[in-house]
Amino acid sequence: MSEITNDTNSGVEALTGFSFQRNSAIFIVLDNYDFLVTHDFFICIEHHDDVIFSHLNDSNEVFKVDAYQAKKSTSEWATEKVLAEIIAKMTLVGHDLDKDIIDKSEDYSQGLTFLTNKSVKLNCGCKKKSEKKYSEIVRENNLVAFYSDLHSKIQGNILNNLKHFTYETSQLEKVSFRYIDIGNTDKAQQNQLIGMISDLFKDKVSDPSAALDLLLKLFRQVETVYNQGGTSKLLDESKRVYGKDILKAINVICSKSKAFKLWRDNAQELSEALRIPISKGRNYAEILNNCFDYFKDLKQVEFQKIYHFVNDNRDIDDLSYSDVSCIKKINEKFHQMHQTQLDKILVSFVIIAAYVETRNIVS
Repeated sequence: MSEITNDTNSGVEALTGFSFQRNSAIFIVLDNYDFLVTHDFFICIEHHDDVIFSHLNDSNEVFKVDAYQAKKSTSEWATEKVLAEIIAKMTLVGHDLDKDIIDKSEDYSQGLTFLTNKSVKLNCGCKKKSEKKYSEIVRENNLVAFYSDLHSKIQGNILNNLKHFTYETSQLEKVSFRYIDIGNTDKAQQNQLIGMISDLFKDKVSDPSAALDLLLKLFRQVETVYNQGGTSKLLDESKRVYGKDILKAINVICSKSKAFKLWRDNAQELSEALRIPISKGRNYAEILNNCFDYFKDLKQVEFQKIYHFVNDNRDIDDLSYSDVSCIKKINEKFHQMHQTQLDKILVSFVIIAAYVETRNIVS
């Protein structure tokens, strides 16, 4: 019987192995965005399993964990030893998750999913013509299959192949197989994710490619971090990508798009009201983009000061009849009350960016 060693850092050396796992995690986020946007969660890459989604309740307890063994392939998967070894590893991961000491709710549950971009043919292994054959194929028109729902003959074939490996029988009922419609190369996968972002957010995101880059950056910050002590623990915050950070990144991208649109629709009025020369106005995208980036950097004191001023002076909205007039009044009040080291033209753009992010501007 072969032993499967769950090397918690085995993938750190092979950076190319992360791309499918990382892209799959982003795919899952986008595919379930409407649900996830209202929930608290965090994601881990190469930690216990390839991808871990941990869902938190109002008491900050984990009430559900979805563990994904994410594998790309160039050919169909079949019910044989290769797949059996993966299933065996998944059950060991399930056992480790059960034993993980992170705070869990009383109704805690977990799922163990084999995620792949090629079809998975689950059969009963019957070869005799006289025997009735049973099979289920996970693919485009049948995205998910649960082990517990498979015909007993198919389950028996899986168990027959599992006997070559160490596995946890009690975890099999949590196993499922899922098809993911995504390409084989990192470039193809990213192109599809850009398309998903465009379809999901439509004109709320003017640059889907930039949105994806921001999400990828979040995952790259944690994917190569070694597990502390060589042991996977969900308590290890260095391995987490928080849902709130993912959603915040998406909101920033949406705010940037709104700011760009606000400028384009009111360029002449804003330029005249804020005395922004045409030469500076032509670079609005770069300047506004930098403003949003500086809002995230607490060391950028001047940008933080202007952002909070704009946020705190919402009463001006009640005295204004257009976004342009409101921004002009905020700009005038800021210069009356504060001094800043920033150039006046830059201050105007910072106010525009802060105004868009702090108000519910319709894109």
